[in-house]
Amino acid sequence: MASFPSMSRDRPPNATGTYGFLGVLRHPSRMVHAPEASEGVPDIEALRRGEARSVSCFLRGTYGPFPRTLRQGRLDLTGGTARWIPFWSIRRDPLALDFSVQDVTTRPADSSEPLVKKGRSLIVVKEPVFVVVTCTVSSGALDLVIPSADEPLVATFFREKVR
Repeated sequence: MASFPSMSRDRPPNATGTYGFLGVLRHPSRMVHAPEASEGVPDIEALRRGEARSVSCFLRGTYGPFPRTLRQGRLDLTGGTARWIPFWSIRRDPLALDFSVQDVTTRPADSSEPLVKKGRSLIVVKEPVFVVVTCTVSSGALDLVIPSADEPLVATFFREKVR
């Protein structure tokens, strides 16, 4: 089973829908169209082979150590392990997402996610569309707001944890 890199600079490769400025430079077509969900299928296969993937992820929870309002960060997935690392924080301690999932649902991001891009076109550049993956557990719910191209990866990961 693969393990997470130990140092914060060593991080898993980004999933298909997670990219920044350098990703746009490497793939200029992303300026006019964001990756489709079908392009994320190789990430699912890589995860099943024991590789890790990193996903841009806003997080919000209704219980435990999770923030009650959306916080920006990244979700690192490997094997059967998930952890979320905040993007803006002095202490960037990862939160382990280690829980028994009862149900996983998805929906498009809407007005209840005001910080999240909704897929508008900005002159030439197309913003990515985000979706909400909600994991329901016995203690409450956890919302993971991710790029739509990464939805199959994240939803499949947590659906495989349904007990």
